[in-house]
Amino acid sequence: MADYRDFDFDATQRHAWDEFTLRLDDVLSVMDATGDLTISAVGPDEATTRPGIRFSMVRPGVIAAFVTGSDGGEPTPSEEEQLRRLGWHEPSGGPAHTFNVEFDQESSADLAALASDTLSSVFGVLHPIFLHPDQLAEILQGETTWTPLAPRKLGREETAVLPGSRPELDALVDEELRRIFGHPPLRNDVGDVAIRVGSTMVFLRSTADGAELLLFSALVHDVVGRSRACEVLNDLNVEARFGRFALHRDRVFVQLAIPAQPFVPAHLHQALAHLSQIADAIDDELAAKLGGRTTF
Repeated sequence: MADYRDFDFDATQRHAWDEFTLRLDDVLSVMDATGDLTISAVGPDEATTRPGIRFSMVRPGVIAAFVTGSDGGEPTPSEEEQLRRLGWHEPSGGPAHTFNVEFDQESSADLAALASDTLSSVFGVLHPIFLHPDQLAEILQGETTWTPLAPRKLGREETAVLPGSRPELDALVDEELRRIFGHPPLRNDVGDVAIRVGSTMVFLRSTADGAELLLFSALVHDVVGRSRACEVLNDLNVEARFGRFALHRDRVFVQLAIPAQPFVPAHLHQALAHLSQIADAIDDELAAKLGGRTTF
């Protein structure tokens, strides 16, 4: 069963913005006149002016917020309309040369809520992780310093090896398969390794650039009804933790890819175990559902 089956994307977004609003309130409630805070939306081009909000203490106990629009620093007509609707004041010249508001510092929670609504709805920021505070990021985004775990000695299967080419990767794979099965693997003329697993076969091949190992198995042959098969396989892909199912012509395949730069023998062991379990456990049931036959 997929671990994300109960994931609620909308609820996760709401929670993230609520948490960001609380953190921003904490910052604004203790803000003083010694420095401004600017929160911008992360953009693809660092050289362009990014939309955002600048906070400044303009008088003792009073915090002002100033909007930077997405059109070279100016709000677009659509953004202007939304800013007015949220309660931002029109530009009035002088220091307030853009949309702005002023709040008593005691009402910092209201200002924080307005800022979050503006960043998410007016500027379309999907999640607070796409914001760039020019300071206090560790507070506003919960950034922490990563402390590495104490290292332990790795076993042979856990030790990574960096192959310099596809032939080198194939040689590493052959040696590992020989260790697993006690005999050299059988490769066909295109380099695929065939492994018998119960009532089916698992094939293994390296990609042309040597960056991945692909494990795949033809589970069902002579499928009747492509539409029905696509519905069944889509449900399987949602539920499956490992492997992806696909229909190619009249055959159902399951595939699992593992990175090979570097190559880690333990990853190959795990992938073989997972795909073998899937292939041997589900092929009969799929064949019955889809009106086809298994490999053997």
